[in-house]
Amino acid sequence: MFHKDTIRIGTRKSALALAQSKLVGDAIINSFPHIKIEYVPMNTVGDKRLDISLQEIGGKGLFTKELEEALINGDIDLAVHSAKDLPLEFDNRLKIMPVLKRAAVNDIFVVNKDSNKDIRNLPKGFRIGTSSKRRSEQLRLLNKDIEILPVRGNVITRIGKIFSDEVDGVILAGAGIDRIIEDNKYAAEYSDIFDKISIFIIKECDILPAPAQGILCAEYANDDMAEILEKIQDKECASLFIAERRYLSVLQADCHTSAGIYISDNQKKYSIKAYFDGKYMEADNIEKTLEKLLIAIEELAGKLKR
Repeated sequence: MFHKDTIRIGTRKSALALAQSKLVGDAIINSFPHIKIEYVPMNTVGDKRLDISLQEIGGKGLFTKELEEALINGDIDLAVHSAKDLPLEFDNRLKIMPVLKRAAVNDIFVVNKDSNKDIRNLPKGFRIGTSSKRRSEQLRLLNKDIEILPVRGNVITRIGKIFSDEVDGVILAGAGIDRIIEDNKYAAEYSDIFDKISIFIIKECDILPAPAQGILCAEYANDDMAEILEKIQDKECASLFIAERRYLSVLQADCHTSAGIYISDNQKKYSIKAYFDGKYMEADNIEKTLEKLLIAIEELAGKLKR
């Protein structure tokens, strides 16, 4: 039984991290009106080291280590993460749980207002910023003439590189932009930036999303938190989280590899499109149960891994 009247949510300091933490905090208050939420902003290694690539400084836990230490030390009760950024392995003193409904799963293409929106028709030398191996590989399959440049930093920082003429456009997760724009504080704070850009949705079939993209995850150390989090969990989202993380596990991949996956359903059956290391594969007509979905995921990942 959870007895505390205040929950301390640890969060990175970026607009997106704070907006995401507030979504979870608000959901908790809606289900438990007597509980107060305190937000504890923190810097992580991934936020501080913007001068080199994530792969160079080690991919695992770059955006979670400090938050996890605070959880273990009892300085915070909960940490909120974008599920796509989480490593597969965790300290066994900690637990994770997907929460809320899944947001947009697709990537987006951000450019200056009135710029070309079709990636396939971009001119030779058009500079697209992304540090994602998954996005880079699939972008090159869409247009071999573009130039792909690494970019680091939070969402606003990466968009800003368009205006500083470091890149002509950037690829981002659609869910991140949506969550910032839907937060009244940050929508107003960054309205001048949003007024100067065009945002184009990339179809999931053109660039397969990262596993668990669009899903928020709560991390905690005290087992009593599970009682709170289960009240704000979406069952379908939780099933897809388990399945897509299983895909990464079978591939022995992590959030910094080229793995992409999109699971769709027509209310009765699942379909899977998967990408890994230059190869695409599909599976259709999967019975809509988690057990059958996991079997199909493991089979597909096994084939891609060969």
